[in-house]
Amino acid sequence: MTVVIIEDEALAAERLSRFVKEYDASIEIKAHLDTVKSAVAYFEANGSPDLVLLDIELGDGKSFDIFKEVEVTSHIIFVTAFNEYAIQAFKYNSVDYLLKPLVKEELFFALNKYKAQTNAIKPVDLTALIDQLQPKAEKEFKTRFLVKKGSRYFSIEAKNVAHVYTRERVHYLKTFDGADYIIENNLDVLEQQLSPDDFFRVNRQFIVNYTAVKEVIAWFDGKLKLVIHPASYEEIIISRLKAGDFKEWLNK
Repeated sequence: MTVVIIEDEALAAERLSRFVKEYDASIEIKAHLDTVKSAVAYFEANGSPDLVLLDIELGDGKSFDIFKEVEVTSHIIFVTAFNEYAIQAFKYNSVDYLLKPLVKEELFFALNKYKAQTNAIKPVDLTALIDQLQPKAEKEFKTRFLVKKGSRYFSIEAKNVAHVYTRERVHYLKTFDGADYIIENNLDVLEQQLSPDDFFRVNRQFIVNYTAVKEVIAWFDGKLKLVIHPASYEEIIISRLKAGDFKEWLNK
């Protein structure tokens, strides 16, 4: 919490400062001001603190004059010897109106009230709220592959892809009927294009379709060995770090 004290009586200002620190030593008192003029200059240069402790009768005018000169968004606790300004004070962002001589317990009560108000009312992030209310467009995943074998092109549906793999820096997809086709995109790209509900990147060389998984075998050091159909060109080992995510994927 940051606080500015505006009080033209030195002893009263020192008393306020001491009480504030007794209430909470972590509160940062940013300034002690004693005139309307100095308060206006401070707020113009530094903006509004969290809370202002404010006397009403100052040496060069009433503290209400401050708000005519500069915008102050702080919460305010008025501390004054005059009770006739109470109604006017509550036109501003007032938390409480305390009369002098100041009683420490009354200030503590006012500070508790300020905390309760600020904790209960959080500023609304309108941008985030609007974003939450907007209907989310579902991400579209790849549903077909255009592949070439010899001089012929084929369109293969993603659901017919058993697994995708890399071998000697060439990228392939294998269909459930056992055919292999060279594809252009690498596995990093395909991992983003394929539905994560149906496909899982088990290691650097393989992305597998859920339907192709036939057996999962506990392997050494927390790893897993995967058996798929159609069979892969080499054993598929899932690292210990990925094993947990893979098992969660199987259990969706």
